[in-house]
Amino acid sequence: MPTYQEVLSQIQKLTIIEQIQLLKDLNHIVKVGVEVEGDDEIIPADEIEESEAALQDYFSGKDRGISSQQLKLKLFGERLD
Repeated sequence: MPTYQEVLSQIQKLTIIEQIQLLKDLNHIVKVGVEVEGDDEIIPADEIEESEAALQDYFSGKDRGISSQQLKLKLFGERLD
C-alpha cells in the first residue's frame, strides 16, 4: 500500500482539473453518513455536524433552547394551552 507522501506526490502531478475532480470524489467519500446501530438508517455527516454545533451552542449558553409550548407549536402546529 502506498504511503500518504507517495499519494500526495502523485496527486501533485495531476492537472488542476483532475485535482478538483479528485477533491470532489474525496469529499463524497468522507461525507458518507454514519449508520445507526440496530437500524438501517444512515445519518449524513453534515446533519451530525449541525446537531453537534447546536448542542455545543446550547451547552455554552449561545442557544437557550425553546419552551415546551414553543416545541409543541413547532411540532404539531397548534397551541396546546
